[in-house]
Amino acid sequence: MDPLMRSYQMMMMMLFLFAFGLFTEVGSKQAPVPKQNTYRVLAGDSWWGIAKKFKLTPSELALLNGRKESDALYQNELLRISGTGLTAEEVKAQKPKQKPFFPLPSIEKTERPYSDITHLPHKGIEYSHDKSGWVRSSLPGKVINIDYMDGYENYVILEHENGWYSVYANLERVQVTEGQVLSARERIGTLTKNRGLYFQVNQLKNPVNPTLFLQQGT
Repeated sequence: MDPLMRSYQMMMMMLFLFAFGLFTEVGSKQAPVPKQNTYRVLAGDSWWGIAKKFKLTPSELALLNGRKESDALYQNELLRISGTGLTAEEVKAQKPKQKPFFPLPSIEKTERPYSDITHLPHKGIEYSHDKSGWVRSSLPGKVINIDYMDGYENYVILEHENGWYSVYANLERVQVTEGQVLSARERIGTLTKNRGLYFQVNQLKNPVNPTLFLQQGT
């Protein structure tokens, strides 16, 4: 295989892994300050007390750890107190320059929600396929990758300003080309017959709840 073609394919694969939350390192001049993701249980702690300390509900805290609120806590055990994605405050601090548009021409119900819980990860939202047959760009951006993956069908990755990336999967037909620059709400492709849109958003390497993303901007 031609060396230039091999380098190109490797670059495209890295971009794909990056956008789907599998690529773990991104070059950056300034490393972000790590946030606290775990908490070690102290004597006298309760689900309610720990959850209040980290602005969670007891049920959210238990779910993050694959537990129930009725389960006993043990001194010195380590609990997760956040997922892998950005918080609402972090998303707001890096919000896009303009308000993102819903990636479908009609609002659809959520078939499978976003989750960054360790034991039940789902880095995007899968919508139902009731009213919308085609997909549109949420923000202006450049098409950086088009490919196929089992479980996601054809997919398209867009790169936006300020380190934002969006992924559109479960496509039957792709109607854009790599390198093409799109306006917001421009048509990307059509959906497969039996699946709704899978929509994922990343801020650099960090997965972001698409619902939070769609609430941002001016």
